[in-house]
Amino acid sequence: MGSKSKKLVKNRELSNLYLDISEEILKKLNQDNNNNKLLFLMSIENSLSHLADDIFDNFKNDLESIENLNYKYKWNELSNLKALRNIITKELDPNGLINLIETSKSIFFREDDKNLIITTEINDLKKFNLILDKYKAFKELLRKTLDEC
Repeated sequence: MGSKSKKLVKNRELSNLYLDISEEILKKLNQDNNNNKLLFLMSIENSLSHLADDIFDNFKNDLESIENLNYKYKWNELSNLKALRNIITKELDPNGLINLIETSKSIFFREDDKNLIITTEINDLKKFNLILDKYKAFKELLRKTLDEC
């Protein structure tokens, strides 16, 4: 008989852990290491996912389960909450955090057309610092809003 698994670490703690990991990766990041750049983005995604789960725990009765969704769709679902709609929707917009992460990920998997004479967007340290700063500001705003509610 299988027993129910017991969660040993809370989502809030996991979110903070992945944020710490992404900060450590960013400190050691150099321009040539695409694996670490991708690892940084994955750490931010995991942190966002666990943060979404933590927020969902506070609003379980207002939403359908989000546990089987990826981080982006979790935030789409959470944007339906009236108390957090304005904060989350801003980060889902084209200039928001989620789109910035998705764009950065897509850069790793695109094939540049050598025949075109255009500049293509790159993943540089400035962009990763921007992602981290936007995420910290987003997380802080969410926490302040939730503490006031």
